[in-house]
Amino acid sequence: MVYNPIPAQPGPPRIPSQPGPPQQFHGGAPAQPYPYGGIPAQARPPMVENLPPAYFPPPQYGPYPPPYGAYPPPWPAPPAPRKRRGGVIAAAAVVVTILAGAAVASYPALIGAADAGAVPAVSTPPASPAADAMSSERVPWIRSQIDSSLQAQAAALLAGDEPGFLAPLAAGNTDLGRDLSRRFQALRAMQVTGWVEKLIGAPTPVTGMGGREEWLARVDLQHCFVVSGCVTDGLRAETRWIETPSDGVRMVAFDASKSEENGPRPWEVTDLTVAVGARTVVGVSPKYAKRLPELQKQAEAAALLADRYVRGDAGPVDRYRIFMADGKEWQRWYGGEDLEWAAGYAVPTGEARLEVVLNLSEMPEDYVDDTLRHELAHVATLRAADYSDDSDFWWMIEGIADYVDESGVPIAEYEEADLVARYVDEVDMASGVVVPPPDADTEDWQVAARYGVGYYAVRRIAERFGEPAMLAFFDAVVRNGTPLKDAAPATLGKDWDDVNRDCLDYLKRVA
Repeated sequence: MVYNPIPAQPGPPRIPSQPGPPQQFHGGAPAQPYPYGGIPAQARPPMVENLPPAYFPPPQYGPYPPPYGAYPPPWPAPPAPRKRRGGVIAAAAVVVTILAGAAVASYPALIGAADAGAVPAVSTPPASPAADAMSSERVPWIRSQIDSSLQAQAAALLAGDEPGFLAPLAAGNTDLGRDLSRRFQALRAMQVTGWVEKLIGAPTPVTGMGGREEWLARVDLQHCFVVSGCVTDGLRAETRWIETPSDGVRMVAFDASKSEENGPRPWEVTDLTVAVGARTVVGVSPKYAKRLPELQKQAEAAALLADRYVRGDAGPVDRYRIFMADGKEWQRWYGGEDLEWAAGYAVPTGEARLEVVLNLSEMPEDYVDDTLRHELAHVATLRAADYSDDSDFWWMIEGIADYVDESGVPIAEYEEADLVARYVDEVDMASGVVVPPPDADTEDWQVAARYGVGYYAVRRIAERFGEPAMLAFFDAVVRNGTPLKDAAPATLGKDWDDVNRDCLDYLKRVA
């Protein structure tokens, strides 16, 4: 379902399927649909040649960086709503995000700068192999057939041609047809503007259903949305193909991306309802389709605020991508969130891309504004960051997100003041405001208090030295990995011990 459907956009002409010369049939039984659940698990063969340009995957499908945050609902419970930010109603709720794992490290480029809308020309396919040819001898021909089908499928998606998008499927594979039709609708609703399906290495022969020979082909999906000519994000997925007596090589499975890719992505597995705005792409699971107009309005407001705090040299965010989940999707999207109290996080999906997901099944409606502001602040401040250890500056990552969320709110109205005061009274503050990240066993009130410590510290630095200096300090420490003791004199003109002690005194006064 599409909230604001778009007409079919012009795109590259559809490339017809090219089976090549008449071929011998090596595939055993005719195609049969896979049961629900996708491709059966198989041992992964080594990565091989023919990587796409500017694409350097880690060995054996290495993991993406983990998500930023597991953002809990209000703790202990939201009191009566209060008016703030020019009339917007929001719950007096704790705004908390836990960094679920190590901070984003420098990792191999997952995006290519080429125009993703350009579908490569199909080369002349190799001749069909002899009937008694070994699997290794058939690889060039199989590869050319799959490559031709993938290119045609990409062109069909960009052209809004659903039958063309489904054309590579083997006959009778109705489950896969429904899955890819749903995926087509979701991608079109998100206004896909760049889409390339490129083989990673050579297809590999594997044993499939009923013992038949199938070909496993890993595919790089370079994609982007809304903005024409955009730099694309990369995503790897697995497909399976068989040889048929009359139709050549045909697709029997197109699996969703795996958790190590921070997948599956919402558009791969869910019947999304989508709204595209001036600054956001918002997709919701079916349960929340009727709420989409208001959710998009809230997302657009949060994006305008986050735009003021974009850091780094990656340029402005083209669109903030935000997905709203029910409980089922929450456990599936991006590998699933295993903290029961979590309500939202921002997850890296490319070198300069973070996407945001909210768990609406666990979130009061009046809490959505706060969560969006906090998480979009992560997107604005952490894109393309290059660091590997967050133990000394987790407080700053979350503190600046709360600082953005609380923009324009008097310090006296910060709801977690009592929890911060309790934390100062009951917990050893020998390290000052450098508090550790919460984990799954941290008491709820301490989770909220630690975020409060970060917020107060970031706010105090901005008040004492000015917001530009605070942001320069943030960039030096969080984005560039400069130790606190070196970054403080360089950006604030004071030793870190002085800054830390002053921030601790401040939160003791105001909390």
